[in-house]
Amino acid sequence: MTATVRFSQMLADLVGTDLTTSVSGATVGEALGDLFSGRPILRGHLLDETGEIRPHVAVFVNGTQARLDTSVPDDATLYVLHAVSGG
Repeated sequence: MTATVRFSQMLADLVGTDLTTSVSGATVGEALGDLFSGRPILRGHLLDETGEIRPHVAVFVNGTQARLDTSVPDDATLYVLHAVSGG
């Protein structure tokens, strides 16, 4: 399956990547794996040491929050958001 990944502006700026990119994968985990193969710096920002999505990161598939095992339909859009905090 081919999908588009869209990053929040803050995350794109943080890791120096484009706001959108294309990936392949039947699940979110596979799509992120494809993403990391071309942009390895993203792995540490999105996944923790156990390989799970970090608590402050949200991934959505076509607007619905997803986990690593969530299916990715062809032509889907994955939104990757990085929480912002401060005060």
